[in-house]
Amino acid sequence: MKQILSISAVVLLVAMVALPGVASAQDNAWHQKDMNLSAGVGFGMYGLYGSSTLPPIFVSFETGVAEKITLGGIVAYSGSSDDFGYGKWKYTYIVIGARGAYHFLEHNPKFDAYAGAGLGYDIVSASVTWNNGAYQSLYGNFYSASASYFFFDVFVGGRWYFSPKWALQGEVGYGVGFARIGVSYKLN
Repeated sequence: MKQILSISAVVLLVAMVALPGVASAQDNAWHQKDMNLSAGVGFGMYGLYGSSTLPPIFVSFETGVAEKITLGGIVAYSGSSDDFGYGKWKYTYIVIGARGAYHFLEHNPKFDAYAGAGLGYDIVSASVTWNNGAYQSLYGNFYSASASYFFFDVFVGGRWYFSPKWALQGEVGYGVGFARIGVSYKLN
């Protein structure tokens, strides 16, 4: 996993250094008035308990609040499971978070690079399927399904606009997966 994260970070940094030189000085990919809606999938980190059964699927929104600063939110859903001798536990994760980012490229109408941080809450629920009725009668009432927690999100990302409104998006960091890919759509 560390190797995938390292390779992703290197590719993103090379793109951020190489692409500004290719761009024309006509415009920026990001403007203060812009609003973006993004959706995609994350890789790594989730399930924190057991093995991942569903990677994080996310939807995020951001809007400009200053020349290069955006604020927004993210919602994600994921699942995992863990098989013990007495039963199989299934976990679901619903992430709700707030994010802020700084967009640092100028004079590049096709590429938007940014870095940011966020704070969120991961609502974790669990259920168990017992392998044997005796386990259920013995242990069924002694396990808690509560495991929710706050988390901190740090990320570096970029969007490549292949049309005036649509972009491919990629992020690396810590939060809703170590890497996230998806599409973005400018709402205005």
